[in-house]
Amino acid sequence: MRKGTIALIQELEKPIQGWWDGGPKKYFEWKIEHRHRGHDAKGTFVRVGSWDANHWFHVAEGKTDKQTLGNARRRLKQTTKVPCTFRYVEG
Repeated sequence: MRKGTIALIQELEKPIQGWWDGGPKKYFEWKIEHRHRGHDAKGTFVRVGSWDANHWFHVAEGKTDKQTLGNARRRLKQTTKVPCTFRYVEG
């Protein structure tokens, strides 16, 4: 991770299988992809993704990267079927 960037770490209660190499995984690092930004009727959105999870999605862009990742965290909490915890890490 580059210095000055922030990421969201998702830790699952138990490892899960998915569409990735390397067997079951328990940790996923979610990052903002600033070059994938857009606008719609609701405002500005940005892509957030994880190579480990092999998954990307769009969320509303906040005033700071941490607020944007907070939007991603709420979205992940709604869709993740396994209990999990989240934490922010700065590079």
